[in-house]
Amino acid sequence: MSSVLFVDDLEDTADSLADIASALGHRSAVAYSGASALEIAMHDVFDIIFLDLTLPDSDGREICQRLRQGRCAGARIIALTGRTELAAADIDCFDGLLPKPCCINDLERLLA
Repeated sequence: MSSVLFVDDLEDTADSLADIASALGHRSAVAYSGASALEIAMHDVFDIIFLDLTLPDSDGREICQRLRQGRCAGARIIALTGRTELAAADIDCFDGLLPKPCCINDLERLLA
């Protein structure tokens, strides 16, 4: 069982992904902004973090780099995005990519 954090300003998306991960046996948490993700990560350690690239209060790449400097330094951080055109620089600090809308099989594979 992994400890998973889903960060997305689209609350339904974050909540749905967390529900699926929980149903698969993982401990899940959600954050709806970069600031709340950093706050949660100060108090808990996560094995995997799914992080939206575009948050209203911050850039996902910046949040990714800050998470890597804290208690979640060892977490796999997966970029979560609905953007179809990405440059390598957009995701170079991440360990993987999960495009939105998400396929349950892709989520399951990344959680394994």
